Amino acid sequence: MKPPRLQIDFVQRRRVHSKAGLVMLAVALLAAGGALYQLADVAALNARMASTLQAVEARRGAPASLAKASAKPNASELARTRAVRQVSQRLTTPWAELLDSLESAPSRSVAILSIEPSVSKHSVRITAEAKTSADMLGYLTALQQEPRLSSAVLVSHQVQAQTPGTPVRFQVQAGWGMGE
Repeated sequence: MKPPRLQIDFVQRRRVHSKAGLVMLAVALLAAGGALYQLADVAALNARMASTLQAVEARRGAPASLAKASAKPNASELARTRAVRQVSQRLTTPWAELLDSLESAPSRSVAILSIEPSVSKHSVRITAEAKTSADMLGYLTALQQEPRLSSAVLVSHQVQAQTPGTPVRFQVQAGWGMGE
């Protein structure tokens, strides 16, 4: 008996596009064309308004932006300025350097539980847990010797009697960026 002939097709056949797919493509192209038309229309309107504004400013003799700058800012503008300043402070905080300085302190037997930075005070509060009080003091000494941190002090400590091994949970407060 002869085995059946094996047909292997190594060439992918051309895909047949459905009518629904072609209709959807046409609708999408029309929508994109309409959006581009509206964009061009809005850009032309914006250019006309800018030229009208320049003409009005030229007739008045002083630019409107100068008149706005000389007026007293209202409460909403002051609040917005404060918010922008706070966001700017948060974005310019040296997070990488701060975390590097915390990680560079030898802490084989110390586990950092939380890091709470205060951007406005340029300080950070670290909650950690050490196996012994000597490990806690060693970590504190290492943080005090870190050049990127200033005034690292022990805020509180508590022996965890209910936890196996009786670790010491403690909080350290340190400043950063004071020497810059």
